[in-house]
Amino acid sequence: MDSDLPLVANYHQILSQQPPLLDLRAPVEFSRGAFAGSVNLPLMSDNERVAVGTCYKQQGQQAAIALGHQLVQGDLKASRINAWRNFALAQPEGMLYCARGGLRSQIAQQWL
Repeated sequence: MDSDLPLVANYHQILSQQPPLLDLRAPVEFSRGAFAGSVNLPLMSDNERVAVGTCYKQQGQQAAIALGHQLVQGDLKASRINAWRNFALAQPEGMLYCARGGLRSQIAQQWL
């Protein structure tokens, strides 16, 4: 995966080229709709996402990020990174995405 992030203005062009897409959203989000042909290898499970979202609403972004790191660590974190790495090795032209703010894709890039 290329480390240069595309600009918003390039999204139409990117999607028209139909690159392999790695969707980092939780399974429930993916099941509600995703780009055609994308693969769901989430940063967080549905339950982890709910816990982090609740924490965000009650305590703010930094607390939610800290909780996310607590929930996804050790062997669990390693297995998710390994799945993303395998996708990237099999699909070197692939791109990853999440939704809204882009924090999940940013975290995944940092971990990779």
